[in-house]
Amino acid sequence: MTQAELTLVGIDIGGTRSRARLWADGRVAADSEGPSASWPAVGPGAAAAALETVLAGLGLDPSQPVDAICAGSAGLSVPGVAEFLRDRLAPLARPGAVVIVSDALLVLPAAGLDAGIALICGTGSVAVGKFRERELQAGGWGYLLGDEGSGYWIVREALRALLRRREECGPLGRLGDEMLSATGSAGVAELQRRYYAQPHVPPEWARLARLVLDSGDPAVADIVGRAADAAAALAARAARLLDPPGRYPVVLAGGLMGNAPFRDAVAAAVVRTSSLAEVRVLEDAPVAGAIRLARQAAGQISGLL
Repeated sequence: MTQAELTLVGIDIGGTRSRARLWADGRVAADSEGPSASWPAVGPGAAAAALETVLAGLGLDPSQPVDAICAGSAGLSVPGVAEFLRDRLAPLARPGAVVIVSDALLVLPAAGLDAGIALICGTGSVAVGKFRERELQAGGWGYLLGDEGSGYWIVREALRALLRRREECGPLGRLGDEMLSATGSAGVAELQRRYYAQPHVPPEWARLARLVLDSGDPAVADIVGRAADAAAALAARAARLLDPPGRYPVVLAGGLMGNAPFRDAVAAAVVRTSSLAEVRVLEDAPVAGAIRLARQAAGQISGLL
């Protein structure tokens, strides 16, 4: 069997959405999207249902195991998550051909790179680096201890800005209008109560980040600047720990990078933090990295590599 004849499945499981891809006959044969299948984010029942939904969209034949599957998942450090995924994916693949990694580790292979730093800002934030045989992570501590510059962080900072405006008896501005409308809140006090009632569901609040970034409110520039600096600090910390010789790529990825002003601010902050960084923006979806890792796994099993 040649590399072109391999049948592969890649899955990218984020804190908010999941995406799966089927590779067959040397091309993308199917793509499927669905809710998050991250057990820590949505719970085991919802995660199992979401995984089943996104896989159903690929039209797999259960009687024909694929050559390899790679799943990159958010929350992989939580005990039991890898086993949860492996148990459900193993029946669909050849024996020993299921690879489970952190979703952050999909970015570099999706960019066609074997080494460098991936800086990801979505529901949470994290930088992962790889150089030679070393892999490491900076940040990604979750919303209680970190996730600076993430979607959740941005929405929390926007709410703080509104609370300060209320204290100063000033107008809430466009930011207030947008956030109150999006959450169905009658005022800032109700919005604050809603936040305290559900601080433990970061994806729900992170979904408002794009609304904040697009609001045009004067407070957003300061929020974006601080978020960009915080994200760049993650990439700088990963670089410092990796200590690559000379210039190195930093690949920007995650849902927030779809906002051009935010992406540009992060890129500028990364370069400002380290003149050796070469900033790139991920052009393909991270699920492409899962396909590449699945191909490597299948090649190792079949002796194609």
